[in-house]
Amino acid sequence: MLEINVTVKAPELAEAVNSLAAALQGAKTEPINAATPAPAPVAASAPAPAPVPAVPVAPAPTYNHDQIMTAGAALIDAGKINELIGLLNTFGVQAVTQLKQEQFGAFATELRKLGAQI
Repeated sequence: MLEINVTVKAPELAEAVNSLAAALQGAKTEPINAATPAPAPVAASAPAPAPVPAVPVAPAPTYNHDQIMTAGAALIDAGKINELIGLLNTFGVQAVTQLKQEQFGAFATELRKLGAQI
């Protein structure tokens, strides 16, 4: 059980906090006179969190050299050869054939950002 204690030193705020706590507990509230000291802290308990159902996640798509080369060729045809060369450089290679299998997904994502259909 979660318990939260709040102490409010300003009487006008204490009334608001007590009203809120009472509303959360379904009780009726009584106004607090500003001249009276603030009441003892109010303990409020939060309901236990509901279990979150698992959401199925599709596996990440896989790519091969041919798909990546085809997408890269389309970018070259679109006049984006400099962007493609820059992308290859960021992956530390000079040609698509030098990419490692584990780099294909990230490289394909970057190709899409440049406008490739892959």
